[in-house]
Amino acid sequence: MPISIRIISNPSNESVTQWNHAFPEEGGNIGRAYGAILQLSDASREVSGIHAIIRKTSRGYQIADNSTNGLFINGFDMPLGKGNQTTLSDGDVLDIGGYRLLVSCFLPDHAKVRSGEECINSSSFGEDPFSRQPEPSVETIPEVQTEPDSTMATRDIVDDDPFLSTGTMKKMKQEHFELDFPTSDEDPLRCNELQASLNLRNEAMFSSFVQQEISETPKSAQLAMVEIQKHEQFLQECSDKALEIALTRLLSELSPDAIESMFNDLSGSRFWPRKRKYWCMYKRYFTRQIETRDWQVKFKTYFHDAIRLQRNLEEGR
Repeated sequence: MPISIRIISNPSNESVTQWNHAFPEEGGNIGRAYGAILQLSDASREVSGIHAIIRKTSRGYQIADNSTNGLFINGFDMPLGKGNQTTLSDGDVLDIGGYRLLVSCFLPDHAKVRSGEECINSSSFGEDPFSRQPEPSVETIPEVQTEPDSTMATRDIVDDDPFLSTGTMKKMKQEHFELDFPTSDEDPLRCNELQASLNLRNEAMFSSFVQQEISETPKSAQLAMVEIQKHEQFLQECSDKALEIALTRLLSELSPDAIESMFNDLSGSRFWPRKRKYWCMYKRYFTRQIETRDWQVKFKTYFHDAIRLQRNLEEGR
């Protein structure tokens, strides 16, 4: 899928005519030179002629640094380095000179809604095991060898017939149990008394342990609650500072001093000077910014930069 790059920040002395650039399938280059896929005008010459090169590989899109002043990715202080390359991902932010670019690997024009039949046919779950009728299984019953109905003895066993004896059944004698135990260890009642005493001792130890745990639990829970409140307060302070920094940066770009030169360029120079309709121009400019969501993207980027700055300051302490 081809990628697109959006200009979310530009130098104050440079005007931008096209904010969103779609790259071809095989990639392209970014730089100041004429003929680049994404040409960035730069009078200060901080942007090289071919500043960065984007290529499509088997692992995705790769961006290579071909600049003199460095290619910075996602706000890192160290540049990528000339001749080095890395993988591009959706949402990466590129800093090239005074420009800030946002990488997007999804183009809405290429999105297509598939029908229900296509979704069913291209399901990622593979074949449905319940879509086929079960085949009847035939179980083989092992053959049982039948035995003959009658058997014939080969020897005379009349003397062994127990039903031919006329004697009466003998009565079983009951054994006599002695209740006198030679030692106390063999007495079952003595063992029961020892077992009962051990159970009472174990119950007493368990109850004391439970009471100790119950007395210590409120203290540990209170300490954990205090730590959670401190952490939430710290996160709230960091968020407030980041919001203030991001809003300050965005308002500085919307100040009259920052946008007056742009309005002058849009109005142009005429032979018969007349009063410029700045209000009408600003309404058109505001409508275009809202439609392109340029201010929302800038505010989100500035907010993430401020959050990252707060974390770096906290880790440096």
